Amino acid sequence: MAIAPPPPRWLDLLARPEVSQAMGKLVRLHAPKSVLQRAIRTFARIYKIDLSESERDLSDFDTFQDFFTRTLKPGLRPVALDAKVLASPADGRLSAVGSLDNSTLIQAKGVEYSLDALLGGSQDADPYRGGSYAVVYLAPNNYHRVHSPWHGTVTQWRYLPGALYPVNSIGIQHVHGLFARNERIVGHCETEFGAAAMIMVGATCVGHMRVAFTDLACNEGNVGTGLQPCSPLLALQRGQEFGVFEMGSTVVVVSAQKGLQPLVPLGQPVKMGQALLGLP
Repeated sequence: MAIAPPPPRWLDLLARPEVSQAMGKLVRLHAPKSVLQRAIRTFARIYKIDLSESERDLSDFDTFQDFFTRTLKPGLRPVALDAKVLASPADGRLSAVGSLDNSTLIQAKGVEYSLDALLGGSQDADPYRGGSYAVVYLAPNNYHRVHSPWHGTVTQWRYLPGALYPVNSIGIQHVHGLFARNERIVGHCETEFGAAAMIMVGATCVGHMRVAFTDLACNEGNVGTGLQPCSPLLALQRGQEFGVFEMGSTVVVVSAQKGLQPLVPLGQPVKMGQALLGLP
């Protein structure tokens, strides 16, 4: 198995939580409306964001953070409902997909990382061995909310503090075990595919991640939680909101279901709710 080269010093510095905390404070500043709107329009033009999809008007945003975490107009993301199909949890790009026969996931060609490390322990990973996984990368231009790809119930969760390396091509190339080293929060579910979990992975400039099943604040110096019961249990329908990223990042989906196959080409853009994986 190939080993990625050690991260360069500048990348280690960029991964420090203080960098993303500072960015978080910046995007939550209340700038004059005219300045904020100009900044949002410039950002949208550079990253080719369709502002007409936003549920709120440009004048309704009070901070850049409001814009990053914007909701969409109802009906813009139809959700695949076929019981043999797992829907995409987010807008982004399908960056990896495969089986968990060896309890490993592919980070890049020839570079793997373990399911145990990703989820925080061997017992956490046991239900998914031999199953399937998919990774969706969210760029800064994407819609930043994450939704349930299945009908199911969140039964347990775990918060794993860590670094905040970038999850783009730079991080993929230089940081071995990237998604198992970055801060992340895991929601374990019982679904129509059996046991399944969704992992929201933090990244550089992702100041916070919020999820529907706990008020715990990410990237604020909190210690890891260990595996926690979800109390009360949280039932999620397909397309229901699971969590929110500030800026872009990555979502990893793992399932005990064997043989799930990609329904879009690897590396291609996907929309939240689009059929992502399916049974033959």
